[in-house]
Amino acid sequence: MSTQISGIIFQCAFMIIVFTADLWANEPFVEHKQSDFTVVYPQTLQHVLSDIVEAYHRANKNLRHIFSWSVSKHVYLIIIKNRSDFTQIAEHPLTVAFAEPLRHIITINYQAVTVDPFSLETTLQHELCHILLGEHLSEHIPRWLNEGIAQWASEGITEIIRPEKNLLQKAAFSGTLIPFYRLEYSFPMESDAFVLAYEQSQNFVVYLVKQYSKYTFLKMLEQMKSGAPLHSAIRSTYGKSLRQLEYEWASSQTQYFEWIIFVINNLYTFLFMGLALVSIIGFIRMKRKKWQYPDDWDENMLQ
Repeated sequence: MSTQISGIIFQCAFMIIVFTADLWANEPFVEHKQSDFTVVYPQTLQHVLSDIVEAYHRANKNLRHIFSWSVSKHVYLIIIKNRSDFTQIAEHPLTVAFAEPLRHIITINYQAVTVDPFSLETTLQHELCHILLGEHLSEHIPRWLNEGIAQWASEGITEIIRPEKNLLQKAAFSGTLIPFYRLEYSFPMESDAFVLAYEQSQNFVVYLVKQYSKYTFLKMLEQMKSGAPLHSAIRSTYGKSLRQLEYEWASSQTQYFEWIIFVINNLYTFLFMGLALVSIIGFIRMKRKKWQYPDDWDENMLQ
């Protein structure tokens, strides 16, 4: 998630993470510097350092393959060992990782991202995508689009813990989807609304890619990279406004439920038709069975 933390606050948080041993379970932090990124991690995670480095390189390679863009600036990857320490600096209790694109800093709760359905590589891919978008898109990118792209680019893996509630389906059915203009700069902090914002963001981007092709979606991003505002890039690429696309997407979410309501409202009709069809089939089978008897068979047996 691309959190809007001020420079002073974030730098202080960084200093605390790296240098204040008492706060982080009395564990010293160490640095491992590579040509394109630096890992800052607790010494007790030394045994998984190679895994972290390899996961970062794979995630970076995957993003280059998707977007044909590269992260050119040096990235700082901060690894927090346990959840209790991480939640002290995270935006929301459900958060497991976040990125600060302006400073090319990624912070990850290692304990959380190594448990299914998360993985270190896909989480890094998600957060690196935020860094990538921040570096290449000069125009403002809405929070919902930023999160939607990052989830799409990381195989649907998000950076938050999602309770199994099917919030998107429920919101679509009840007409309580959150308008995207309300997700321009931030997501609501109430847990269900927070998760719903992520689900909507991902689902909308996936809808655009499936409905209009990946090529068209990447073409829109290229226009934004060239300096076009989002609304201009969308209209130029899709020939429609964002509001029209949002309406199409919202309508597609309710089609499934419209079929369910149609079936429920016509249940007795379907039952009557089904029973009538069974009766017709039974009658035909009986007649065919009668016609197959030998000529000398007692016809009265069939009465």
